[in-house]
Formats: sequence, C-alpha cells, structure tokens
Amino acid sequence: MNFISPKNVALLVAAGLLGSTGTAVAAGTATPAPTATAKAHTPNPDVAAYKAAITTYRAGHKAADDAMKAAATTSQSTRDAALTAATTPEAKKAVRDAYKAAMASARAAHTAAIAALGTKPTAPVKVAK
Repeated sequence: MNFISPKNVALLVAAGLLGSTGTAVAAGTATPAPTATAKAHTPNPDVAAYKAAITTYRAGHKAADDAMKAAATTSQSTRDAALTAATTPEAKKAVRDAYKAAMASARAAHTAAIAALGTKPTAPVKVAK
C-alpha cells in the first residue's frame, strides 16, 4: 500500500485547511458579556443546617460503630488467648461466660451511644418553584 497517493495527499490538504480555518473562526468570535438578569444563587439556610446536622450525626454513628468493633475485636482476642490457656472444662466455660458478658456490655454501650445521638435529621422540604 502506497502512503503517498493522490487520495491521501488530498485528505491531508483538506484536514490542514479545516484545522487552520477553525482557529480563525474561533479567534473572530467574541465571548458574550454576562447579562444583568443572571440571578446569584443564595443557599437555603435550612439546607446548610441539615448538612451540618447530618454530618455530625453520621460522625457520631461511625464513632459508635468503631468503638463496638474495637471492643468486639479485643474481646475475641482475649477469649481466644484464654481458651488456649484454659485446661479444664470449668475454666473454658468461665472464659466463654466472660466473653458473653463483655460482648453484652459492648452492645449496650453501642446502643446507648446511638440513642444519645437522637433521631436522624430529616432533610428540609423542597420549595416549590
């Protein structure tokens, strides 16, 4: 296949002409001036208050979840270490009972932390246009 053929040369010349006229046309156009009728956006204070409240609520919820996960991980690793050290069935039962108590305490703390957050903030009603 011959690259320098009359067909390819014509195509390259046409592409060059189109490319050079595109910049001349773009340079000749002026950017429109902003009109005085454009309205500035004023944020709704209810929306801003909602965003702040939901951010605080989510952060508190995440902190409660993270505390629960940390307590569960600690309880599990303590249980596993104690179970390997326990030799009698009574000792193993005591370890399991201690683990259940620790998890119940962690769940109660999590539930209390979530309850302390209160109800989830609700989004403001959209204004009719």
